Amino acid sequence: MSGTEITRRPGRHSLVVSGVAGATAAAASLSGGITGAAVTALGVVVLLSGVRSARHGLVDAGGLIAFLGVVLAALGEAPPPAVLVGTAASVVAWDAGGNAVSLGRQLGAEADTVRAENLHAIAGALVGLVTAFFGLVVFEVGPTRQPVTTVFVLLVAASLLLVALNR
Repeated sequence: MSGTEITRRPGRHSLVVSGVAGATAAAASLSGGITGAAVTALGVVVLLSGVRSARHGLVDAGGLIAFLGVVLAALGEAPPPAVLVGTAASVVAWDAGGNAVSLGRQLGAEADTVRAENLHAIAGALVGLVTAFFGLVVFEVGPTRQPVTTVFVLLVAASLLLVALNR
């Protein structure tokens, strides 16, 4: 044994990955009003504090608060593309934060996890954006124009599915 102790926390890069996704969610929420954007930003702050302290519970709570901010934006008449992007970005922020905490606990803050974190976040963002794109296409070319609330309900269902599959 070398006698070196591993710091069981995520590295600094983890905050950047989750922060960029969270900032994207907050920016998308702004189109529905300041309240949704403020709640989303609060959720991102809680999420980032969870990443910094390596606490999955805070990451989960922050992700949920950020998502609720997007919901408020949707109810505040945000356009469907903004709701879809905000939802995808809040899920990516939450997923990247949880992944960072897990990597930090397994490998420590000293390990070089930049590539793994970036690939994980990019893959999550691609899945989210492709899903959002198809959701928007269905919304736009469907037989009747449904209210934004319909898109929101579909997003809640997709998010719950994602949470269920992730656990």
